[in-house]
Amino acid sequence: MNMSASQAAAERPPVPARPPAAALWDFDGTLVDTEPVWVQAQYALADRLGVRWTDQDAERLVGNALLDSGRYIVSVLDAQLGPGHGWTPAGVVDELVTRVVAHIREHDIPWRPGARELLASFAAAGVPSALVSASYRVILDAVLDRLAPDTFATVVAGDDVTHGKPHPEPYLTAAHRLGVSAADCVVLEDSVPGAASGNAAGAVVVGIRHLVALPAQPRRVVIDTLAGLDAEAMARLVAGAS
Repeated sequence: MNMSASQAAAERPPVPARPPAAALWDFDGTLVDTEPVWVQAQYALADRLGVRWTDQDAERLVGNALLDSGRYIVSVLDAQLGPGHGWTPAGVVDELVTRVVAHIREHDIPWRPGARELLASFAAAGVPSALVSASYRVILDAVLDRLAPDTFATVVAGDDVTHGKPHPEPYLTAAHRLGVSAADCVVLEDSVPGAASGNAAGAVVVGIRHLVALPAQPRRVVIDTLAGLDAEAMARLVAGAS
């Protein structure tokens, strides 16, 4: 039977989407749900110092570089306690990090829905994963110590870079370490600074709605959850956003 070119094309199986060169994962709020632990630590510090802290304050810190968060908290202390309270951004960060590390080591890892399954699917498909976080190395190590050593091909912590998110340096550093172009990678993020960092690095960003709204941008797709997604489905999302 003779067939037109359009009919032949329609009957061909679809060409699978090309997988990303690497998957670059944010940590807090994307891979694991430690954002509430950070918020608890912020409120505990505020209560200890006798200052007012609000959910709006906490929301402003989601996804920020830790020292940027420390600077914001010090500005709150300045406004309510006046100068001379003795706290520095680094001192605030040290206090919060100590509390968060202790919590992580004492409790089960709070995985985000679908994150572990997607990690495993990427591994099975030969797509390397990198962990790229604003959190300091000591926090990441508290989680990594409980995972298989080959879970991530490389880890970029907040204290590994000069410029944190939303600067592109964290994701560019991860891609460089993996020997790939960031433009060929997918970045998985839940925060505004993190998504901006991934896009600024040239990657396609898959944003997962969590605590804050993520604005639409070129080379970005925003979804409700990672649950039910595998490496093939992620490749299709990336192809659609490219």
